[in-house]
Amino acid sequence: MPHFSRDSDSDQHARTPFHRQNSVKLLGGGKVADILLWKNRNLSAGVLVGATLIWFLFDVVEYNIIPLLCQSAIISMIVIFIWSNVAPLFDRAPPRIPEVIISEHAFKETALAIHHKLANIVPVLYDIACGKDLKKFLLVHNNLVLAYLNKRRKNM
Repeated sequence: MPHFSRDSDSDQHARTPFHRQNSVKLLGGGKVADILLWKNRNLSAGVLVGATLIWFLFDVVEYNIIPLLCQSAIISMIVIFIWSNVAPLFDRAPPRIPEVIISEHAFKETALAIHHKLANIVPVLYDIACGKDLKKFLLVHNNLVLAYLNKRRKNM
């Protein structure tokens, strides 16, 4: 049985499909690879716990994003209100919240873009609702019925 010796360490890396350098490059390198390879355990555990919490809230509990955003805004307003009123009692500075200034031009551009999108969508929705385009009406109707039945099936 012939025995071949390896000339260098580079031959070994060439024969293994996922040696260290390629796997890190495959994962994106840098911080992303460090998180995925659990080099920084605290950060990786935080990402895992955060992703699990988001999955639990939105998939298991079926919580919606709008109430979450509203409740987050309410809680932050309460914290800032209490902080600004209690700060003088403890000789602390009240919270400094930067003023957000949106230029008139940027606001007008955003409003025009939204108006343009709505101006294009509303006639199509009107045509579908009035039954002028029977094919689209039946397509939308059937998709809504399927979505309803799918949701009802999941709740059983």
